[in-house]
Amino acid sequence: MSSIERQNAGPQPQPATRAQPMFHRVLQADSHDVRRTLTDLHSRFSSQISADAMGRLELVLAEVMNNVTEHACDAAMPGAGPGSMHLCVVMHDTGLSCAITDDGGMLPADCLKPRSLPALDPLDLPEGGFGWFLIQGLTQSLCYYREEHRNCLAFTVPYQQAEI
Repeated sequence: MSSIERQNAGPQPQPATRAQPMFHRVLQADSHDVRRTLTDLHSRFSSQISADAMGRLELVLAEVMNNVTEHACDAAMPGAGPGSMHLCVVMHDTGLSCAITDDGGMLPADCLKPRSLPALDPLDLPEGGFGWFLIQGLTQSLCYYREEHRNCLAFTVPYQQAEI
């Protein structure tokens, strides 16, 4: 077909663009469902991103979802059992965009305050309390809001970790 014939033939079909891989899960806010979700997430993305990016994604999501399991759902309705979480992860050109919603209690305001790691004696490290420091250090564009009875947390885990 000549170029003149192609021009007169009308619009040509364009090659399909690659759909952005997405992971979506609705789960109970309990440790078993969190572990199973992280395993499924690893299966979905580990062959498409570096081991470093996968490790940071898993660490951040484990920290956030375990916080929801341990704190948010107990605060909403003590004794009511686990609530639910919705997780969505979408691959983009520069990183993995994540959104987690839950029906638990409100996130305490001091969780999202910018933090720096305090000077600590390595022999006297506390057992916990580093979760939000890790989350803030490994993510970009971290935002939280509450809409009616749902918590919404969104952030991006970049493919390349910024130099410190």
